[in-house]
Amino acid sequence: MFRRNQVAPAEAGEMIARYMHDEAGAIAFMQEHGILHRDKRCECGNAMVLRPKTPSYYRWRCGMRTCGKDVALRSGTWLEGTYLPIRTALLFIHAWSLQKTACSYCEEYPGMNARAAVQWNLAMREVVAGWLLRNPVAVGGPGLTVEVDETLFSRRKYNRGRSLPQQWVLGGVCRETGHCFLAPVADRSAATLVSVVTANVAAGSTVITDEWRGYRGLSPAQYTHMRVNHSLNFVNPETGAHTQTIESLWTQLKYGNKIRRGTHRSMTDSYLWETEWRRRIQPGENPFDKILRAIAEDRPLQ
Repeated sequence: MFRRNQVAPAEAGEMIARYMHDEAGAIAFMQEHGILHRDKRCECGNAMVLRPKTPSYYRWRCGMRTCGKDVALRSGTWLEGTYLPIRTALLFIHAWSLQKTACSYCEEYPGMNARAAVQWNLAMREVVAGWLLRNPVAVGGPGLTVEVDETLFSRRKYNRGRSLPQQWVLGGVCRETGHCFLAPVADRSAATLVSVVTANVAAGSTVITDEWRGYRGLSPAQYTHMRVNHSLNFVNPETGAHTQTIESLWTQLKYGNKIRRGTHRSMTDSYLWETEWRRRIQPGENPFDKILRAIAEDRPLQ
């Protein structure tokens, strides 16, 4: 049996399928990770017992015969309002942690279809958004280098090729840690760019940007600011400054956008949250264990 905070091995998906071969096992797993209640007390003061109504539907029922009150298993938990079997939800969460939740992959599971896959993917990204809010961190710091750049995301309708609204995103990546920030911005004015960089990059960092005038207001008291003129060189021949790390991140993000055939503007933020969260995974840290903890923190048991 898995224990809370135990890091699952690389073959966690197979182990879950083997050990959690039924709904009861999946429920026990969720209970041990603080996502479902281990026990529950009735309003009358007596302990409740978890009982199956069907093989995939469980409810808490008061142990006092004269009461008989029952409560949904998911009531007061992060899973409240969801309808997938617990085992299917657990397998999805594990697959998401490994970035394997494309619609075609998810359709292998009972009760999971393309629409459900989209909804659950969004739910997971909302969990990591909450985690980022609870665990804010400025990237970089003294002795560290942060590459900063902005890029344009756009979505194009494939049937007619009509352009849809575009979105500028300002991002920064710390070379040494891999941590990043990604912020949608309304424009590339100096007021906007300097404000976002100051809010997300730790003082004492070496900040590398291109020659765009919007970065000229960065405070020399806070940052060592190096520039590279991309119209002449990819790498500044005098200082060695470059922004290839952040440009590589843009390539990855836009490739993901391409295979999704464009990302609706309303979803752009959530994909940026997911990218930031994944880059906060520490060496040796298991993403499945990390997302389980984030879920438990996102909606404490009530």
